[in-house]
Amino acid sequence: MGQMIHRSLLGAGVLLASLGSLFPLPTAQETKVSSYQGPNDHIMVVISGGTFMMGSPPDEPGRSDDEVSHRVKIPRTYAIATNELTNQQFERFLADSPEFARRWRAATAARFGDPPRLAVTPQSPQAAVNWYDAARYCNWLSAQDNIPRSEWVYPEDIDSDRGMELPKDYLHRTGYRLPTEAEWEYAARAGTTSAYSFGDDKELLPRYAWYDENSKDVRAHPVAQLLPNQWGLYDMLGNVWEWTLDRRQPYPQDSSVTEDDEDKDVRVSNEVARTRRGGSFSYEWFTVRSAHRGATTYFPNQTRDSVGFRVARTMP
Repeated sequence: MGQMIHRSLLGAGVLLASLGSLFPLPTAQETKVSSYQGPNDHIMVVISGGTFMMGSPPDEPGRSDDEVSHRVKIPRTYAIATNELTNQQFERFLADSPEFARRWRAATAARFGDPPRLAVTPQSPQAAVNWYDAARYCNWLSAQDNIPRSEWVYPEDIDSDRGMELPKDYLHRTGYRLPTEAEWEYAARAGTTSAYSFGDDKELLPRYAWYDENSKDVRAHPVAQLLPNQWGLYDMLGNVWEWTLDRRQPYPQDSSVTEDDEDKDVRVSNEVARTRRGGSFSYEWFTVRSAHRGATTYFPNQTRDSVGFRVARTMP
């Protein structure tokens, strides 16, 4: 299945090729990319591992001090969804999980109103989900794909008050999960080293990302309305922030290569922030750069009207 290139990726390639003559794209590092049709209408882009420069150079406009440039090796082939999870996809999960759905709807109404002040079209990205909600969805998706429970990344019993403990080999398991922060940035960059996958000219940003300048006070927009990056991934920058798997940690300061492997601290708790990336429709241009990390206070039990996620997995 990994050998099949999905029509959407082919279409994206043709579109980007035609645009290249008008808006030259930066040269991308050679990386093997293919795709397959996953469960619940997810199209998964399969990316071979590699080594890349994570973070940003000191002279990049809009840079934050926590974006220390460092070399990272991703030692596995992984897959990541072409789009952010949509309302329609999340609704199928809720329909299959009635007790959780009841609790989630009540909490969402209490926080965001009834009806909630969220983008509600079927193809809009699902927001108002916390990190644990994403984990629950990933377990459900693994079940839909008949992945054995021994390969699931998250425990079956997820309690957003108590937190959880991940298995020590979680990045070696093939169940669906959130991408690591390094996997997310590697995919967002699509082999480039510029501020954005399309280069450094932020005047082109409205063609690729929904952010405060072009969202016009609208909530999140339906997915895949703007241009994808070179690997066929839509809305990696802007639209909604995307939860990632890792806890928030400072980047290394030395020049050695850091391997993106399992965290020695596998405990997930509400006292320790997790990461989310990409910026959103309501944030400024500098937050939708490939290297931007956001704040240090994104705790896993929090929900926001501009935060969603996209799924990933380690390939067998």
